[in-house]
Amino acid sequence: MPLPRFQKLDAQKRRAILAAAAVEFGERGFAEASFNRVIERAGISKGAMYYYFADKDDLYATALDAAITEWLAFVGVPARASTPAAFWRACEQTYARSLAFMLGDPMNGALCLAITRARTRLEGHPALLELGRRTHEWTTALVRHGREIGAVRDDVPEALMVEVAMSLIEAGDRWIAARMPLPEREVGEIARTMVGMMRRVATRGRRT
Repeated sequence: MPLPRFQKLDAQKRRAILAAAAVEFGERGFAEASFNRVIERAGISKGAMYYYFADKDDLYATALDAAITEWLAFVGVPARASTPAAFWRACEQTYARSLAFMLGDPMNGALCLAITRARTRLEGHPALLELGRRTHEWTTALVRHGREIGAVRDDVPEALMVEVAMSLIEAGDRWIAARMPLPEREVGEIARTMVGMMRRVATRGRRT
């Protein structure tokens, strides 16, 4: 994690550094990313960067943690719906908010793209694995609630349903990343399409 001095920076400077890191890591991956290029992109001195971060690993972990933390704060926890119809409406709204998070701020967009590209490259950095763990935890809570209210099928193991959900979400992320910058007018349609596919998979063959 960053040195305490980084947290004392004003928000604009922190975001400039994280945005520069997101672009560099997104374009080149962790292994090929250059700490010096991030410094240049951020417009600060090398001495200042080492004042805030111990090394490239530290910066990468901070960038990914910022991405998932801000995403969770913006999108929120899985909605507590009372009926299947309400559950799927909430899922569609959540997906739309996730897209709005990516499109609403350049840093958020860059961080999301960096994560998607890192997953595509099958990078195994501990920070990426931790992000995956937090995403898995969020998805598990969503699937579990869906099963509790009869919105998600119960004829397959919960763990398998979670893996299917995460695979569909990641496939959507890759598709969206290839189409960036995404027109805002398409947000609603994409949310309906993605959640519609998930609904068809998640409700087929449910026991009564």
